[in-house]
Amino acid sequence: MNSMINQVQPRNYTNKYLEKNKNKEISFDLDYRKNSFKIDDKKISEEEDKKVYELYTKSHAAHFSCSFEEFKRDAITFPPYTAPGVVRKAWREQWEKATDEEKDAMRSFDTIYNMALKENKKNTPNDLNGYLNLMNNMKSYIKRYNHCPGVDQSIYEGLVNVANSFETELNKYN
Repeated sequence: MNSMINQVQPRNYTNKYLEKNKNKEISFDLDYRKNSFKIDDKKISEEEDKKVYELYTKSHAAHFSCSFEEFKRDAITFPPYTAPGVVRKAWREQWEKATDEEKDAMRSFDTIYNMALKENKKNTPNDLNGYLNLMNNMKSYIKRYNHCPGVDQSIYEGLVNVANSFETELNKYN
């Protein structure tokens, strides 16, 4: 019986505390959140760079033909290895969770991204907001594949799904 009373008391205390404080305003220090993002992004970038370095050292062709910095700078991939850490992490995690069909769409998105950059002669963004804007631009670019003769509608839908889900992931860091 004693153990039952001890288990009930914390709940009553918690309920009373919540009742007393339910109308209090909760404030967040937005500057702290921005600063912690910068710190986290640096840490995440370092972690993502380690993963890229492992890939670099496993690739005999890359390892013997160029330096790691050249490999990062010149690789043709989305997102580039020079992208902010949170962008690379979001894409990598999306890839790891993806089904085979979603991975095919992500590969297609990579190709479409490179075509869009070449056509529009734009530079790759270098911050999170730039990548969020890029996703909006990519959605506009992808619309040309909607009901395009010779292109299966599922390809268009897959590209849109990739852009939308990646944008959702990026917004988690914004």
